[in-house]
Amino acid sequence: MQSLLTLGLLAASLTPIPPPDFSGLPPWAPQNPLEANRSVLFASPLLMPSGDWAFNFSFDYASAIEFYSTVTRSVLLDAELGRFQVWATRRIAPGWFVLGQMQIQGAYGGFLDGFIDGYHSLLGVKYIARDLRPHDTFAHDIRYAKGETLRYGPVDLGLGDTRLGIGRMLGEHAQVLLVVGVPTSTNLGYGAGTLQTGLLLSGEAPLLPWLTFSGSLGLGFTPRTGTLAPFENQFFASFSFGPRIRLSWRNFLYFDIFVHTPPFHGTGLNPLDTADFSIDFGWMFRLDRGTELWLSIVEDPYPDGPALDVVFRIGLRTGF
Repeated sequence: MQSLLTLGLLAASLTPIPPPDFSGLPPWAPQNPLEANRSVLFASPLLMPSGDWAFNFSFDYASAIEFYSTVTRSVLLDAELGRFQVWATRRIAPGWFVLGQMQIQGAYGGFLDGFIDGYHSLLGVKYIARDLRPHDTFAHDIRYAKGETLRYGPVDLGLGDTRLGIGRMLGEHAQVLLVVGVPTSTNLGYGAGTLQTGLLLSGEAPLLPWLTFSGSLGLGFTPRTGTLAPFENQFFASFSFGPRIRLSWRNFLYFDIFVHTPPFHGTGLNPLDTADFSIDFGWMFRLDRGTELWLSIVEDPYPDGPALDVVFRIGLRTGF
């Protein structure tokens, strides 16, 4: 009996652990309205459910400080931005799936400026704009000509723009996704105001049992609309890439680099005319084979672009 028990334990230890339903990285979409209003592109993981349905739930809370000016133009965004997103995917045929994403968002004066100053001082990062602005005071102004200014106030939680898409798997480790942005935002200054389109190619490479690299390439189009139309770019590109590192069956570390082309041109203002370069990095915990929790921080290592100062994220994804 003891020999049989020993053999059973040995066999169990040699049995490979089945892969999880989610092997890649969490989705990340730009949150700065200066950028998010102009493009529907995002860092897309593989989205095909292993069953019929998969859901991603995430809450992002960001601190934004953008303060640039020329003789006739300026941009000031000093706010804390909250966003709750639900991403749902549904298998509709072998190799085919559909995507629906909705979000609720708000913008406030906030309460984190003092903490953010201390956090960045520990990292040796200094934002001059923070020294010029009072703590926890909201501002969102764009002066686009002498005497002409767009000014937005803080907003309570309201509906943001929506993404709808259809995708196809290209083998086991790649997908192509056609996504449309629908202007459903209820908050002035925090929506595109027009239909948007994007095409995303995503893939992953499991190089080692404990290491998987994921990435995406995107091309997007958003028509010019509104007061700033003469300065708006219409065509966009995005790139994301990063590893997922398995520490144990339940614990993972990851980081995801996201790059996006500038939302505007010719303004002379860095947050509008410069590319977004963000890094999302954090910890993932597998609750069971089909459910994962993650905690992460998104940082802006190139602070002249429209990437946000810092974003704190918590999320959950599950499939069935």
